[in-house]
Amino acid sequence: MSAQSQSVRWQHLAVDDVVIEFTERGRGDLIFLVHAGVFSDWFRFVGESHHLDRFRVVRLRRAGYGQIQPTRHLPLADHGRHAAALAEHLCDGERIHWVGHSSSCQIGLELAVERPMLVGSLTLLEPAAAGAFQVPASAALAPLLDPVMAAFQSGDVTKAFDSFMRGVCGEGYREIIEARLGTSGLEQAIRESAFFFRDEIRAVLESPFGPVEAAKIRQPVLCIEGGAQPPHLASMSRQISERTVALLPQAEVMIIPGVNHALPLQDPEAVAKAVASFVDARSERSLAAGGDAEPGKP
Repeated sequence: MSAQSQSVRWQHLAVDDVVIEFTERGRGDLIFLVHAGVFSDWFRFVGESHHLDRFRVVRLRRAGYGQIQPTRHLPLADHGRHAAALAEHLCDGERIHWVGHSSSCQIGLELAVERPMLVGSLTLLEPAAAGAFQVPASAALAPLLDPVMAAFQSGDVTKAFDSFMRGVCGEGYREIIEARLGTSGLEQAIRESAFFFRDEIRAVLESPFGPVEAAKIRQPVLCIEGGAQPPHLASMSRQISERTVALLPQAEVMIIPGVNHALPLQDPEAVAKAVASFVDARSERSLAAGGDAEPGKP
């Protein structure tokens, strides 16, 4: 798919003191695609993949990434509660299959602890390297953040965006975004990133999710790792997958070759296929148990 994909119709939902946006299509088990930080179109083409045609696919644009900006700091738990409100608005009582990327992995995990009967499974694409997922190789990111935040605080959002994206997705990140979303999509991504630098980095660093919380997670978990990381991140990506399994022993790890942290844009079909297979297996397990098994139990 390309940047010429049909325009997306966004719907709006007011939740507490914020407004979130969403798209939905299809019928079947409810899959929530919840984008990473920086910008909101990470999952656009995953959501449009034919591999997900047999599901009800909801793509969420989180508070802070739309036109209406929050007036206060939003902890990750608040983003999770917004998603829960949307799930209840769309289909009260149905479990969702959470698909997160980077910081939205932590959002999904916090929601699974807070609302265990709402979350049926978790697919985690490269959890953000913070909190419980901070590993020895995370030190490779330390030299990145100071100049990124200095650029943002000086008012140069474009420079902050460029420095951050080069650091986490490699030198070719611009070509990846423009190939999928076009020049206008790149420009929108830069505009949206202001919320990430202003608010979400702080929220990720404040996340309370740790081993105690992880022990409460009973849902099935799929951890997806990109197999072609920039040299300075190869060890970190591998260590985060290992940490995910250490925290969540039920987790399966899948490596998608030829991609890095930008994997939902680099190979959306592979991501969508992995999600579909994982959710299908969980649905079959639920049916075999009569539909009343606890999340995470066979």
